[in-house]
This record gives sequence, C-alpha cells and structure tokens, in this order.
Amino acid sequence: MMKKTEDTQISLLLDVILQETRKHRELLKHLSAVFEHGAVVSSSECERQMGKLFTQAVALVHSVKDEILQGKPIEEAARQLIAFEEGASEEYLTEIHVRVAMLAQTNQAVKKILEGIAEDERGHVEILRLITEIASKNQL
Repeated sequence: MMKKTEDTQISLLLDVILQETRKHRELLKHLSAVFEHGAVVSSSECERQMGKLFTQAVALVHSVKDEILQGKPIEEAARQLIAFEEGASEEYLTEIHVRVAMLAQTNQAVKKILEGIAEDERGHVEILRLITEIASKNQL
C-alpha cells in the first residue's frame, strides 16, 4: 500500500514537470512565430543559437527515459536530472538573461514570459529533489 502511494506521488510530481514543459514549449513556439514572422525554428537552429546545451538536454531526457524503462531506479534518475538542471540551468539562465535584457528594453511581455519559464525551471529542480526523497523512503 505504501509503495502505491509513493508511486502515485512521484507520478503526480513528474506530471507537473511534463505539463509545465509542454506549456513552455508552446509559449516558446508562439514567441518564435511572433519574432520570426511565422517561421518555425528547427531543432538545428535551436542548437545553433543555444549551443550544445540544447542537444545535451534533449539527449539526456531521452537517455534517462530509456534507462527508467530498463529498470533504473527513479531516485537515481532524478539525481541525474538534478545534476544536469543545476549545472545547465545556470548556463541557460545566463543566456536567457542576456536575451531578456535586450528584449526588456522594448518588450515587457517577452521579459515576463521568459522570467516565468526560468522560475518554473528552478521549481523543477525542487520537484526532482522531492522525488528523490520520496523514492529513497520507498527503498527503506
């Protein structure tokens, strides 16, 4: 019974991250369409503009998902994602800050949207920490 409750908690927390990530994707697509006059930016263009961080993030998510499906403990996977988020988010937030600073002078809406996404990403790290806590109690 306890394991089922903890699995449900982890599932709900992962769903929060998933839903927020989908929201971010849609917001960023909309921003891209506005600033690129309707043009859809390809993954290769994202990689060119955001550098290796974009490629690493996508590869890590796919890798961790596959490892979980093959039996990797959730706690271990969450720790791996936390380490990446903490390291990458600094680089990513610096990049966003530079772009926000340029846009903030002329577009307060874009600034607010990007600041909200950055705040959500910091929250994702906290959610992943909670998942590791729940998962480690589950193993006791």
